[in-house]
Amino acid sequence: MGRRKVTHQLISDKSTRRVTFRKRKEGILKKINELTILCGLRACAIIYSDYKEGPEVWPNRREVRVLLNRFSALPKDKQTKYMMDQKDLMTRMIQDAKKKLEKEKMHSRAMELGTIAAFNDLHDADHSEDLIKAADVVEKRINVIRERIKALESRVALVKRD
Repeated sequence: MGRRKVTHQLISDKSTRRVTFRKRKEGILKKINELTILCGLRACAIIYSDYKEGPEVWPNRREVRVLLNRFSALPKDKQTKYMMDQKDLMTRMIQDAKKKLEKEKMHSRAMELGTIAAFNDLHDADHSEDLIKAADVVEKRINVIRERIKALESRVALVKRD
């Protein structure tokens, strides 16, 4: 069953907001429980809300204390290694997109040079820098293909031994 698109804004009706909060909280806690079971990791949740005095903890206070103490014992650099705010996330996404764009530009240019070379139009202009880049792209692809061939051959050898 499909779900309708949800607009993320404050729900004006208090009772509807409370019910939505409860359902979403239950969903999050269910997902955390599934992660702990399926992936064999330890996790906890601390949820503050206007509907209860003090925080709600999952799975229990003792387990939360154990995990928080374990986390606090880590060096600061390990504690913050994977933490990021919205700005950090956007910066990372932009960097990844730039890298992908650069790869696509290199690939596109290599393909363009291949087309030019196929029609013997290389004499019209100096393409030496572009040809070096294209050769680098081709060399990388050849290396990837060689590695895949080696991997496949080693798997075939393992199958034949059995």
